[in-house]
Amino acid sequence: MTISARALGIGAALVGATAYGVNIVFARMATQQGVSAADLVFLRVFLMMGAVAATIALAGGSLKVETRDRPVLILVGVTSAGIGLAYFFAISFVPIGIAAVVFYTFPLLILLASPFIDGERFTLQRLGVFALAFCGLAIALGPKLGGIDMRGVLLAAAASVFAACQFFAAARAGGRIGQKALLFWSHVVIMPIAGLAALANGLGSWSVLAGAWFAATMTIAGYVIGFVFQMLSARSAPPALVGLVFCLEPVVAIVAANFVLGETLSAPQMVGSLLVLTALVASSLVELRRAPKSV
Repeated sequence: MTISARALGIGAALVGATAYGVNIVFARMATQQGVSAADLVFLRVFLMMGAVAATIALAGGSLKVETRDRPVLILVGVTSAGIGLAYFFAISFVPIGIAAVVFYTFPLLILLASPFIDGERFTLQRLGVFALAFCGLAIALGPKLGGIDMRGVLLAAAASVFAACQFFAAARAGGRIGQKALLFWSHVVIMPIAGLAALANGLGSWSVLAGAWFAATMTIAGYVIGFVFQMLSARSAPPALVGLVFCLEPVVAIVAANFVLGETLSAPQMVGSLLVLTALVASSLVELRRAPKSV
């Protein structure tokens, strides 16, 4: 993989992480206005499918997927649905800080699995960078460990496992399946899963959704942008590197919450955010130096 490809992957991951961070803030706003988390997941999947279909109709493209690639495509869809549903519902049982810290163990899972899946080496530099990023997350999000509902912890942990699996699946699928086909068919897989979750939780009314139209729209837009750039990053950079860069997401959420929801940053949150950003810059420089020269 060339330096330019890794640089593209880093840039795409940064955009995706930022979009997801903003998406979380407006998702919180929408749920505070009475919109069900399951309804949000279902709606954003439905609109994503429509957007991809419209793009193909206008600009052309193929939705063809080889039979041998369908299992990994299904895995991308299942893991993507698992992330959205598990993480959204985790927040209803535990504080966001606790859910986020548990969820963002997925880069560690990626780092641990990479040598077995991609043949990458364990290095002190990479482990040190991750340790710095994880410490920054813990400081920035400041969870309180008293009175934890284990249902929320288990859901956040499940979302973490889904996220790690999604990165590896997307890396495999992205190398063999066209971007448009990957986006469309993965959401075809997500839709019935999200639909069943929405039905199980009772479909919300259109009047509630209309009252929260701005928050719902921003939630969906953040998801669409985040998902597209996440898939692009998976095609251009190793999963371990992409996972580290996505540690930026909760930091973006904290900053966006300050501007959108009026939540102020405490001193620990500011320190933690700076540590995460430092780790991200360090990881990018280390990975770019290790990349083979372009030919």
